[in-house]
Amino acid sequence: MMKGILVLVSVCTILSACSTSASRMAACESQGVSRDACYIADQNRQSAINAAAEKQALENANALFSNKTNPIHHHHNSTNSEGY
Repeated sequence: MMKGILVLVSVCTILSACSTSASRMAACESQGVSRDACYIADQNRQSAINAAAEKQALENANALFSNKTNPIHHHHNSTNSEGY
């Protein structure tokens, strides 16, 4: 579970180190795309990376906690029909 998070963070770090936002913007603009469109594309890219990381973290947490059973069972003993 925790290994998955660490691997994902490592991969994102490595991939983000490959190109900076400025270099991606320059490459985009050099293809004749407007600065605004390049900026939006870069923001969408970062949002997709963050969404994937969050999804994986939630799946890992769900798997971790769904495998555990609750050892404490709390029951109320009501003495009357009103529950107190």
